[in-house]
Amino acid sequence: GGSNAFGTRHVCAHVSALPLRMAVLGRLLLAVVVLATAAPPGGVGGRGHSLAAATAAGNSGPTLLSEGNNGADVEDLDLADRIASSLDKSTPFLEVSYNDALQPMVDVNVGGQWLKLVFDASSGNTIVFVEEYKACEPSGFEPCYSYKEAEANHTLKVCEENNNMEIECNTQASSHYACSSFLKSLANAKPHPDALIIDGLEYDQKSVEGVEDMTLRLVSGSQQEEQRRNVSWSGMPVRLLVEAMKIPSRPPWLSLDLFAGASGILGASGPSLSCRKDTLWTALLKKENVTRFSMDFAPPRSAVVQDKGARSRVVLNEIDESRSLQDVIWSQPKQTGDLINDGMHEFLMYRLEVCGVNLLYNTSSNWLVVIDTSGPCLSLPPFLFDRLMSRIPAECPFGIGERAQGRLCSPRRETPHDKLPSLFFQLEDAGEPEPPRLWIPLERLVFRNASGQELLCVSRDDSDPRRATADMMYSHIAFGSMAVSTLYTVVDLENHTVGLASKGDLAREASNSTCTPSRTCKGSQTYYPPQNVCEDPLCSAYMLMSLDDETKTCKWSRLVPFCFGATLVILAALDLLSHRLYKQAIEKASELNQ
Repeated sequence: GGSNAFGTRHVCAHVSALPLRMAVLGRLLLAVVVLATAAPPGGVGGRGHSLAAATAAGNSGPTLLSEGNNGADVEDLDLADRIASSLDKSTPFLEVSYNDALQPMVDVNVGGQWLKLVFDASSGNTIVFVEEYKACEPSGFEPCYSYKEAEANHTLKVCEENNNMEIECNTQASSHYACSSFLKSLANAKPHPDALIIDGLEYDQKSVEGVEDMTLRLVSGSQQEEQRRNVSWSGMPVRLLVEAMKIPSRPPWLSLDLFAGASGILGASGPSLSCRKDTLWTALLKKENVTRFSMDFAPPRSAVVQDKGARSRVVLNEIDESRSLQDVIWSQPKQTGDLINDGMHEFLMYRLEVCGVNLLYNTSSNWLVVIDTSGPCLSLPPFLFDRLMSRIPAECPFGIGERAQGRLCSPRRETPHDKLPSLFFQLEDAGEPEPPRLWIPLERLVFRNASGQELLCVSRDDSDPRRATADMMYSHIAFGSMAVSTLYTVVDLENHTVGLASKGDLAREASNSTCTPSRTCKGSQTYYPPQNVCEDPLCSAYMLMSLDDETKTCKWSRLVPFCFGATLVILAALDLLSHRLYKQAIEKASELNQ
């Protein structure tokens, strides 16, 4: 057996040498038949990046397929290989469901108990909410982790370091949390504080470190012929929450009650974001020899736009069969060498546009995007959120420039058929030829809450005052689970790149006809496109000038004529005085000479 450019495990790996040749011939013949019957006139090439070329080149940059009638002659053997690999039904994946807060959840067995854990691509810890401490919400939710049941099964061990206040479990490179000695019970442990920031809100935690036996359920095959197998580990790091996650000074108007209907969190970032430097997700990747994984999320049930028959899943290693022939555009490799960037799945976004306006205008050519599925929304730094809302038909329960505090905006529709515009972006800077564009129809971010109200899942991340500034270090864009569901997303762990393909029908799901019209400026005003505002001239920067509110031009102060006249009089008087003094000086000089 072996691997092709996509890491595909061939189904013929178990055959002997002579049948192997027949299997290869049959495979190629089948690929030719599929090409002859399925390929449209003019080939299957298209604008975008070749998957195999991007992989072979280390994903260092985009490689465009030929356009027009020559598309089929680009890497024909690779295309046949891709078609054959799409027939392999052994690709393992994790099934994904949603809770009422639109968070993606996977089934994980912890201590002999099957739980629903939020799949969080931006954190590194496996966290369970402890039933005996009422950490699950709502109260009485099942399934919720029982530490008493786990201790009865002799699977849970609680780290002795919890009671040593001098030892802190953090993500610093120098941190060492051995967890080799254990307490008698969870009831004897002292919890330590931590926090998660999601969609601009901080969720406080009180947790205890321990180790547990864990199992993940992998699925393969079609919906009609599914095969399931369990993959288990013992002594895996676990964080036990002994208090429900809560927001300090929780406002009563939250649009989403995150973690309601969840049993915990499965951290799926790199191990550098875990204080224990070992995670369940990392163990899965090692055991299955995973070099890339894809997040192919269907819209949640409450979303306005639905994909009929679509499944939500995290696919390991393969480019999913339903996407294998479509263009996946690869990002540039991310920055590495520090704890945060090593752990995060991230990429640079270029030319973020809506309604034909570059939202990064006069700020930067690109912006950092982090895949953060702990929350559902597309989370924007304040300056980008304010610019977006000035361009689209939306009504917010807060003003432009004000803190959102967990509140979401609603789309404003003049008619039931009105569609929101689409966001566009690129994964590289402008060049020749122009890089392909990806799109996110904003309609795919609209959902209905329990009362039937439409909400736009775009949040304003104002959790940190520094996020109000245009600084990527403190202020990044976050793709939540609903934002990820608008794209087919592939994370390449070897090349540190992210591959994206847009979903949906752009023509049917988006329209620029609902964009807020551009304002007309007058006088000396300057138009600023991102915020759709006319900026007044800075008349106050000039002496004795002020702004005329009607004409929007700079005008002289009323004191100017008086001051001008007074200045002329003074100059004339000084001129006469100087002339008189000059004459007197001449006369005295003449008298002295005589």
